[in-house]
Amino acid sequence: MNSIQYEELCRLFIADKFELPIEEIQSVRIPNPKRADLPEYSHQIDLYWEDGNELASYLNIANAKWRGSDKVAQGEVLLLQKVKEKVAANKAVMINNIGFTKGAEAVAKDEGIALHIVCPNFDIAILDTNLKDRKVIQTQFQKLSTNDKPPYTYEVVHRAFDLGTEAETQSGVPNETASHSKGIRKTPMNRMAQPTSHQRVRPDTQKVQGGRGGPRTGGRGGAAQNRMGPPRGSGGGSNRRG
Repeated sequence: MNSIQYEELCRLFIADKFELPIEEIQSVRIPNPKRADLPEYSHQIDLYWEDGNELASYLNIANAKWRGSDKVAQGEVLLLQKVKEKVAANKAVMINNIGFTKGAEAVAKDEGIALHIVCPNFDIAILDTNLKDRKVIQTQFQKLSTNDKPPYTYEVVHRAFDLGTEAETQSGVPNETASHSKGIRKTPMNRMAQPTSHQRVRPDTQKVQGGRGGPRTGGRGGAAQNRMGPPRGSGGGSNRRG
């Protein structure tokens, strides 16, 4: 399994657990707010999705890391936290297939970053490691998926989504509190919030890959090349929600 195949497996995992169409889990590049006389750069986001209701919209990012034997280290979680601040995301998730060091777990709990271990639930020898076409990869995973056996297993190391409630470590079966995150999507809404005077506007956020769907402007299935960036969240780990 290569890093792109693992990212697509994690895209499917996120889509399943948030009950979203897979095309709504995007991969994007978000330009960093530019300062005068400084060079431009952007932030590459592995997985990016919006959630919310008629009252508010929440932006989430995830970093998917396929590892051989090395656990995700403290510095990598700190970097994700910094990217979360830079792009004004509400929540950040670190996903890998091995685990996390004690330092990484400590940072995640301090900053409110979710940690998940996601592993293939099939023999990865069937995969062509030279394959990097995301649509073809997703088609393969869909064929491997059944109602009672998705193509992945998962373990929650640190949930970081509950308001003051820490879920116990679990493997493969959602915790009872997981329904809290599902209830927020009961009412359809225009998911692209209009900027206020204190929000950053990023008119040229670029789509890299987005599973089987294209980029969108706020509702499902939009097709604009340029879009407004995410509304400013708290910028830190204190804005916890379900």
